[in-house]
Amino acid sequence: MNKQAGVLIPLLAISVVFLLGYKGFGWENSLKGTEIANILTTFSTTNSDKREAWTTFQNYLEFARTHNLSGIRSLSHQISATCGDQSREEECFALMDSIYAFTSTFTLSDFKHIQSDKKHVIMYTDGPMVAILFFTKDENDFLKILGMRFCFEDETALNTCVETDPTKRDLDGNGWWDDVESLFY
Repeated sequence: MNKQAGVLIPLLAISVVFLLGYKGFGWENSLKGTEIANILTTFSTTNSDKREAWTTFQNYLEFARTHNLSGIRSLSHQISATCGDQSREEECFALMDSIYAFTSTFTLSDFKHIQSDKKHVIMYTDGPMVAILFFTKDENDFLKILGMRFCFEDETALNTCVETDPTKRDLDGNGWWDDVESLFY
């Protein structure tokens, strides 16, 4: 029983720190600059980014469903040429309907993976059909929808759908991840 208590008590303590947050215990300053603080900060930032990204995506879908172009503009990094042209309103509404039809069945739990930094957030599903949501952050750190891609990935695929190696995400070194930058127009 002593051996079990010797293992369970530290595990319980670590769990409490993760659940309540190390900042709530006043440990933020004493852990500052340590590897543990970096891990805890990354964990909480990623979860915060995921919640914010999902809320942004859900609001975007509601704007698409109701054909609220000003709402779409407020949450978009960029607007398509079709929706930027008032004379093509019906085509724009058809695009909104398509976006809603293709993506409204996704749930937050489908997006098991997230990567983020000060400029980007990418959420994606497991394969073999990988759905990838791309977001950018504006100057006030608000998320903007950039786009969505679908990619087929299985054990025979030569490349993965999402680059997870931080040294390979931004090959031109301009601060924008290459997958994100490929969606700019």
